[in-house]
Amino acid sequence: MFPIDPPRAPRQPTAVALYAADPDPGTVRGMLAAAAGVAEARGWTVVDGGAVSDDCLLTEAPQSRPGWNRLRELAELRRIAIVLVPALGHIGFTWAVWLAEQRFLHCRGVSVVSVEPMLDAILTGENR
Repeated sequence: MFPIDPPRAPRQPTAVALYAADPDPGTVRGMLAAAAGVAEARGWTVVDGGAVSDDCLLTEAPQSRPGWNRLRELAELRRIAIVLVPALGHIGFTWAVWLAEQRFLHCRGVSVVSVEPMLDAILTGENR
């Protein structure tokens, strides 16, 4: 007889990339470290070369940023399932730009997660 609930394959870790943009390298390091902490707390795995940043203002168009283009490449190659950002504005400063980039990612099976609300939940213990 077959069991009613067949055993499931172990769940694979979720592959993520981290992204932040800011002219100050120290600020970027801090944002990427916070994102890495959230990923680790969730059991997500940051892919090799997946901690990506740009040293620019958020108003700069995403496609003109080398780091963002690297992230788009990871999405194209289907190496990531999630992009972790400090805030959604890091992807696109205006609604139209953000929506276009979000569509690009979603068409490749990639979700966008903002660290800020998740970090607040982890720090206050609401995530348990």
